[in-house]
Amino acid sequence: MTTDAATTLDPEPDDEPTPRERLATVLERRLDIPMAVLALIWAGLVAYELIAPPDQAPGLALLGNVIWAIFALELAVKLVVSGHPGRFLRRHWPSVLFLVLPLLRVLRLARALRVVRLLPASRVVGSSYRAVGTARGLLTGRLQFLGAATAVVVFGSGQLLFVLERGRAGALDSLGDALWWSANLGIAANLVYEPVTLAGRLLAIVLSAYAIVVFASLAATVGAFFLESRQERAVSEDDS
Repeated sequence: MTTDAATTLDPEPDDEPTPRERLATVLERRLDIPMAVLALIWAGLVAYELIAPPDQAPGLALLGNVIWAIFALELAVKLVVSGHPGRFLRRHWPSVLFLVLPLLRVLRLARALRVVRLLPASRVVGSSYRAVGTARGLLTGRLQFLGAATAVVVFGSGQLLFVLERGRAGALDSLGDALWWSANLGIAANLVYEPVTLAGRLLAIVLSAYAIVVFASLAATVGAFFLESRQERAVSEDDS
């Protein structure tokens, strides 16, 4: 992701960026567009891998590894340029985590992790995290970012539900149905299907809470807009 959510926070007074960190920020801005496109491609690839025919698995895995290597190279370059590895890693720990998890595929532990569906779920969460960070870096308007983030959350949550509940009795049997479920719950807080797994039910609670937060944020933004418009009209009337 071109801009992590952690980097959007203002630094503490005693934690000012170093000159090399400023250079890393400049580099990050120049990489915004190409890495944003790559993040969207990765998100789509992760979604397609969930439903792709088995004979396409090797090619998709190769493409995914190439994209992963580009993200890893981007992070490594920024780490070197920053000149302060500890601080940089502290601010970008989610990106590091989601880059490290795919390496578990080569370990013996990977087989056990697949049983609990951790690796596919981590790929979904990782691609969604990068997409949200991309939106944060490129979109300056609050409503624009809110809309983009909601789209990413809905898309990612649908994939995550499909991963968590695939093959379970009584569960949704298609990615399209899972996306329909997440769209209803994440946008309108409408539960059209009750997950059968504990993880799926926890996801439903989180998504419901997100829908409430989005609605409240949208209401506050619209209210602030009308309030500012009324104040501007009042000032204009006073001046006249």
